[in-house]
Amino acid sequence: MYPRSFTGLSTNTWMTMLPLRICIHTAMTTAQPTAINSSPLSEGAETKLGIRTEGAVIRRSELRATFALQEGRTIMTDRYYSAPLRFSRSFRPPGNSNGLCLYTSDVSPGVLNGDHYHSEWHLGEGTHVMLSSTSATRLHPTPSLPSSVNHHFQIRKGAVLEYFPECVIPFKGSSSSLTATFHLEEQAILAYADVWSAGRIHRGEAFEFSKYRNSTEIWQGDQLAVWDRFGMEPTRDDPQKSAALLDFTHTAALWMIAPGLGTAELENIRAALPPDGRMLAGASLLASGGIGVRLLGMAAWELQEQCLHIWNTIRPQLLGNENLTFRK
Repeated sequence: MYPRSFTGLSTNTWMTMLPLRICIHTAMTTAQPTAINSSPLSEGAETKLGIRTEGAVIRRSELRATFALQEGRTIMTDRYYSAPLRFSRSFRPPGNSNGLCLYTSDVSPGVLNGDHYHSEWHLGEGTHVMLSSTSATRLHPTPSLPSSVNHHFQIRKGAVLEYFPECVIPFKGSSSSLTATFHLEEQAILAYADVWSAGRIHRGEAFEFSKYRNSTEIWQGDQLAVWDRFGMEPTRDDPQKSAALLDFTHTAALWMIAPGLGTAELENIRAALPPDGRMLAGASLLASGGIGVRLLGMAAWELQEQCLHIWNTIRPQLLGNENLTFRK
């Protein structure tokens, strides 16, 4: 349904800036900290911070976290981050003493020329994590080197992940990609909202980025439940002629995977969708079980609120908890 499709994403991470050599690895248990093994980049590039190759310096910022269930409560057992990514805060939300709510942040202005952000999340069996970010993912201009953001989640048996990050905003002159990959074991539950803006709309920058690519994959065991690609090059793909965007400047996708989701839950979600007007929305069942929702709108905050509202129509039934809210 999108103007261009991509079968793969480039993760070129060359850059010309020296990295901030700040790295924190905090073991939350008495066990030996887990070794961090960076996943390989495309084109054979090395992944260590500060490696110089062919006149360019690679800067890779990483964030990793592991969660386990101890005495019936979700705790973070291991964590690692390198600037500018960091963990902002974690707490027990009201009405859910067993789950853990966590915010991440970027202490830099945003994703800069040639930056490569990479995060890995491991949710142990039976854990429950509510995850968000403190600010939008700001994709700055990339005059010489593309940038990328990659998230990878491993969700073990019976674990729950509710991931509602802030909006992704590609700035004028940016060439960037964002990928999110989820691997779910049996009885795992996922709610993921992906909200995107066509630029800094309030500054008149709609569709002035050079290129943007987005990829979402959700696996249930060995079965691919969601394979979603979105890509646009405004100089080649005229947004005014896009049947996927119509006259809207913001999009959102909400993916909900849980055992037993079916037509009854779908009808409840459809009843909660906004009426046609400022937003346009639709929902359908996934072939492997689960529900997908698409929304178009004119403001990120409206789509974010709508995604939470939709999820909260079935959350109490699935999790036995009150509605989910994020206070920042």
